[in-house]
Amino acid sequence: MTNKNQVQEQVAKAMSSLEGIQPATANPHLYTRIRTKLEQEKSSWGWLAAFLSKPVVAAALVGTIILINILTITANRSVPEETTDQLVSLAQDYSFQPSNILENGFNQP
Repeated sequence: MTNKNQVQEQVAKAMSSLEGIQPATANPHLYTRIRTKLEQEKSSWGWLAAFLSKPVVAAALVGTIILINILTITANRSVPEETTDQLVSLAQDYSFQPSNILENGFNQP
């Protein structure tokens, strides 16, 4: 019989602990925050802009562009002899003559 009394006491304690319980409520602005975040994630351009605006990525892109410019300038600086020979033979075939506007009798303003 003492077991039944102990069980009844435990049940009574459990039930009395539930007397002050209220349902959980969310922050009133939670729904607005969630909607804003979902709308921001829909735009892939926004994600790309956020990714590119990171300092590490921006510095890497600037460094890459500068490196490409340097390589382009150095590659174009030296003209191979073969190309020069081709241009000379083309000029001879078509009788190209270097002309100067001052040689033709035109006065410079």
